[in-house]
Amino acid sequence: MHRRQSPALSTLAATATYVLVGCSGSTTQHLDPQNLAMTATMPAAYDDGETQLFESYVGVNLPVRQPTPQELATLKGAIGPFDHHPWVTIDDIKCQVTWTLANMDKDPHDVELLIDPWNEYGRYVPGVSQVGDNAAPNLSGYDEIYAVPGLKSGQSSRIEHTISYDDLDEVATDFATTINIFAKVIPTPATATMAADDPRIGLVNHAFNVQNHSGNDPLTDHYIPAVIPALVGFNLGLRTTEKANLVLEYSVEIVDEEGNRTVEEGSHVATLQAPGKTYSLAGG
Repeated sequence: MHRRQSPALSTLAATATYVLVGCSGSTTQHLDPQNLAMTATMPAAYDDGETQLFESYVGVNLPVRQPTPQELATLKGAIGPFDHHPWVTIDDIKCQVTWTLANMDKDPHDVELLIDPWNEYGRYVPGVSQVGDNAAPNLSGYDEIYAVPGLKSGQSSRIEHTISYDDLDEVATDFATTINIFAKVIPTPATATMAADDPRIGLVNHAFNVQNHSGNDPLTDHYIPAVIPALVGFNLGLRTTEKANLVLEYSVEIVDEEGNRTVEEGSHVATLQAPGKTYSLAGG
């Protein structure tokens, strides 16, 4: 399933605010608001003749500083399932996303808001799984459906929400759990070609389900790694089952608990970029 980049794709602006908080050296950075658009002219990202999915995505890189060679040398060794100790963990970096979604059409839409996480080890790409004659997208790291009124409804055609620090800590934990599932659950050659029988699909979708919380889940808790890498970015997306004209305005707030893991927007210091390695289920 191809991901359509929004025509409003833009980078986070260099004029974001950067403030010191408290005496510990902790910093909070408020990145400038950005827009993600979906237009009715976009072709379907997925179409099997029965189901159509329309999607628009933007990549959001968090301004997490690359470690120096000296800093890398001080990191502890491999800690399963990772080949080295994380440079940043959820104790070091926290973020939240505040957004406003506007429906530009007269009729209402059910809109899925999606976040697919990145950490320093890889990116999550959900893919689509075939179950019998039906195909369905696997869950994103954050995956919620919102009913957005239309312009002719007499109500506001805008809705607002904040995906909190705790929400995104859970996404980071679920992604680390997913990486461990990929390391420990190896499909047999027979199930590898049968998406519905790949045991990783059920486990990963269960981990990412917003109703299931890490630390209170007997099915997947034993896959949670001892150390949880922080998010270094994510794909932010919109999905509908019909053509739509939508605008999402979003802003990111990031807290650096150590005060030395992030850089001010516009700095020339190198930051961690989206990793090349992907973790994907069937159809990714």
